[in-house]
Amino acid sequence: MAYPIDGTIGIDLTLTPDTQEFTLGQTVKTTDGGEYVYVQASGAIAQYDFVGIDENYQCASLTKAIADDGWSIGVAQVAFADNDFGWVAIRGHNLTGKFLASVAADVALYTSATAGSLDDTSASQTKVEGVVCVTATGTATAASAEVLLTFPRSTTF
Repeated sequence: MAYPIDGTIGIDLTLTPDTQEFTLGQTVKTTDGGEYVYVQASGAIAQYDFVGIDENYQCASLTKAIADDGWSIGVAQVAFADNDFGWVAIRGHNLTGKFLASVAADVALYTSATAGSLDDTSASQTKVEGVVCVTATGTATAASAEVLLTFPRSTTF
């Protein structure tokens, strides 16, 4: 697990309180070269969901519609309840993200019909650049896998 290195006191990347503790949109760099942003959930978000982050730092599980609207993209390393506040990874190594079954490593990724999960099938979906699935997922079910984030974004903008 990465730890914040910016000197701000009290940051715990694993907490999701229901009261705001930091400024929405505040970013923090981590010990492993990553970066997280402080957001508020606009709906329940499962651990490892890819998320879209709007201009007010409200975030929701990533869908094609959210990607097409040009929201920033990150990945939640912890679960959020609706309206909880917390930190979402927007760049880094050794992170985990959700994928559909049979996603190959090191290939182009797309939104999927399953909110929060990416896939390597492009059918009627939006390409997401800056996300690499480091290890392939199994063939039976959707799975979480290691990801590398380098400024993830939708290709619609």
